[in-house]
Amino acid sequence: MKTTFVSTIALSDSARAQLMKQTSLLNRLQVEMASGRKADVGLDLGGRTGEAVSLRSEFIFLNSIKDTNELTASRLDVSQAAMGDIKDTVQDLVASLIAMRDTEGSADLAANEASGAMDLFLSRLNTQLNGSYLFGGLNVDQQPMTDFFAPGAPNKAAMDAAFTAFFNAPPYSYGLTGPDDPGVSVITAADMDAFLTTDFEDVFSTTVITPPATEPNWAANWSSASDQPMTARISAQESVSSSVSANERAFRDIAAGLAMVMGTGADNLDHETFKVVVDKAIQKLGTGINSVVGLMGQLGGVQERVKNASESLSVQTDLLNKRINGLENVNPEETAIRLNTALTQLETSYAVSARMQRLSLLNYL
Repeated sequence: MKTTFVSTIALSDSARAQLMKQTSLLNRLQVEMASGRKADVGLDLGGRTGEAVSLRSEFIFLNSIKDTNELTASRLDVSQAAMGDIKDTVQDLVASLIAMRDTEGSADLAANEASGAMDLFLSRLNTQLNGSYLFGGLNVDQQPMTDFFAPGAPNKAAMDAAFTAFFNAPPYSYGLTGPDDPGVSVITAADMDAFLTTDFEDVFSTTVITPPATEPNWAANWSSASDQPMTARISAQESVSSSVSANERAFRDIAAGLAMVMGTGADNLDHETFKVVVDKAIQKLGTGINSVVGLMGQLGGVQERVKNASESLSVQTDLLNKRINGLENVNPEETAIRLNTALTQLETSYAVSARMQRLSLLNYL
């Protein structure tokens, strides 16, 4: 018969190890009960850990696109509102110009109304959202439109220079100092028509007109926007143009129409010459309004695509979330039972350990 020695310290160490194990299990179950998720996903899932990681990665990716779509939708909404304001204001101006065309002495009123419309037009094209200019194309950090009313504004200076150069050069040679010269009253209707269809048009051109100029007049004097609009990814496979550039022909036509009325000395012109200006302006503004409506329609189509993409992404992320939860989440009822069991076992272990620690041979001597 073989005997072994059993010491109280060995029993105590065994009890201590069991307590540590039970405490660790209890802590893990408490974490799972509080979070609803496995405390150690990799340990519990084993070979399926890769599937969980892949699903969560795709979920985060699609969710980030959903967040971006919300910003894109906001950009589109604000852009639509800005273009709507421009359209309504210019339409009101056109109605006023039609009414004032045959009324002598109305030129000053027309110029003032055009000035107000120009102020709103520039303001709306310089609209910002979250620090980005909506009509700047890719140049979201630069104000796209130059303030026509600022001292020394290059766009007004270019227009005045074109006016003076045209009417002072042969065969006209009017000897004018600029559009504000009272001498503009002698400009004939035919001469004004020639100016508005040639040199005046060049002020708003997007091509280089006269060397040694290295950039178009529009880019040099009016706009710092890029021609290329912003692009937004609205789903895993789809991207859209999410902005409109201030360089669009629609805005150049409106700028030209407004400038005609307010920048050609209209209040000093002969009435027949004034009617030529009004007719040309109405034509330009009408073309611009129609083009703006077209741009609004394009953005409306993009808005619909963003909405549909976001709805599709919501369905996809919901499905992914369910699959992730199926892998990573715990059963609350089962976890509660395991937690109560672990707590009972730990209390029992503490009680046994306490009794063992009180054991001593001295009690039996």
